[in-house]
Amino acid sequence: MNPVRMAMIGGGPGSFMGPVHRRAAAMDDCIRLVAGAFSRDDGRNRATAEAAGISPARISTDAIALLDREAALPKDERAELISIIAPNNIHAAVATAALERGFAVFCEKPLARDAADAHAVAALAAARPDRFAMAYTYQGYPMVQEARALIAAGAIGTLQRVSVSYTQGWLTQPVETQGNAQAVWRTDPAQSGSSGCFGDIGVHAQNMVEFLSGLPIEAVMADIRAAVPGRRLDDDGAALLRLAGGVRGTLVASQVCAGEQNRFDIALFGTQGALRWAQEQPTQIVLTDADGRATTLSANPAMMTDPAARAALRLPGGHPEGYIGALANLYRSFALTLRGRGDAAPPLPGIASGMRSLAFVEAVIESSRTHGWVAVND
Repeated sequence: MNPVRMAMIGGGPGSFMGPVHRRAAAMDDCIRLVAGAFSRDDGRNRATAEAAGISPARISTDAIALLDREAALPKDERAELISIIAPNNIHAAVATAALERGFAVFCEKPLARDAADAHAVAALAAARPDRFAMAYTYQGYPMVQEARALIAAGAIGTLQRVSVSYTQGWLTQPVETQGNAQAVWRTDPAQSGSSGCFGDIGVHAQNMVEFLSGLPIEAVMADIRAAVPGRRLDDDGAALLRLAGGVRGTLVASQVCAGEQNRFDIALFGTQGALRWAQEQPTQIVLTDADGRATTLSANPAMMTDPAARAALRLPGGHPEGYIGALANLYRSFALTLRGRGDAAPPLPGIASGMRSLAFVEAVIESSRTHGWVAVND
């Protein structure tokens, strides 16, 4: 397949996700990085471009200027896809500008700082939803795809309850005051938006609940807080969930759980059994029947039922499939879609997923403020 030409916004020195996205996009040779506005600092921008093998003529410290320059190039040379890895306050403006200039967009979550900022993006993306994707990376894991297919096929019966927890410990101390660049912007409302922890990792938990269950979260009762004194955004919280069809659930998101690294676990309970998946053991699903007998399914084609999940595998059974591979699966699916081969790719999280997460976060914030149930309206 002729590789899709990509420009990246953000992801310069000190970025966690920039190198991850560059490696993931390159993994299948279906996307080629050709341009970028990696940093507003000229030296850092040039250093990133040089490391990535990008010509100085195809970089800029100004994202919109880069988009204008790329749009002016001949059609067979310009970037086709814009990957947005910058802090949250950049997402909506760059996504809007990219769509207006005819580019496809792959955007890190959240879609914007808040739902109001996202409406212009959503309006533009509505005309061509197949040209907008969101980086809900965990959907790219083969066993997450398999879990979704098993639940839809009735493997655990009628869904009754969902329990999801996403806990980290890296913000247990006030590291934003100690020079931690990631913490500085993620705890700053001007850059991160109206929520810290829930906007960062809580939306992954919300997205996973809706993706695996196939049901929207209709209402929440939440309690969120800043556990670290002086911190301006939430770093810890929990919510009760009401899903469509009477399903109930709980969601915990915290970045002040000392000792935790990236523990993201979900369990779905039905009338005939339960299914569990954990991000730190991503190649396994545990199915439990109503009598408590547990069966472990591994990332092995012989043990999997869903063709899309099997197609997402990169290694033989017993070889761990990792986080970068999961993100690479999303990039590969998007590249196939942009090349008119979307029928060969699993469904991608798109603009609707981004809007759902923003609506969820706003409902969580309002519920925590009012101490009551709040509807999730996107």
